[in-house]
Amino acid sequence: MIVPLRHFVAALGLVALFAAGCGEPSAEELANGDDPLAALRSPVRSARYDGAFWNREAVQSTDLWQDAVAYCRTPGNSAAPNCQTVGLVLSTIELEKAAKAAKRQLEILLEQSKHLAPPPSARPGRRPAPIPSDPN
Repeated sequence: MIVPLRHFVAALGLVALFAAGCGEPSAEELANGDDPLAALRSPVRSARYDGAFWNREAVQSTDLWQDAVAYCRTPGNSAAPNCQTVGLVLSTIELEKAAKAAKRQLEILLEQSKHLAPPPSARPGRRPAPIPSDPN
């Protein structure tokens, strides 16, 4: 009777170990696992998929980056810690693009202003016209 009970307990222990190994990954395992898109769903900030990782993906404009942005822009996802990291990288890139566009526009305006004639009151030798007095 003791032998079958010992086998039963051993088998039960193996089943428990197997079930524990096949369960859902922990938040840390999800955040730092092999799937960067799965890491975006984790409530734990990833040490593996950090700002430097997402910045490299953004600079290279990879499909992974496009998928991450699409996922993180989906309502309800942007508050996740790893989507916040994606959002910071995205904001930085968008600010840099806006600054470059503003600089280009300023350069165009400055170049155009070089071809404008000065206002009449600024021409040498001319005096501004007198302001009519108020008859009242």
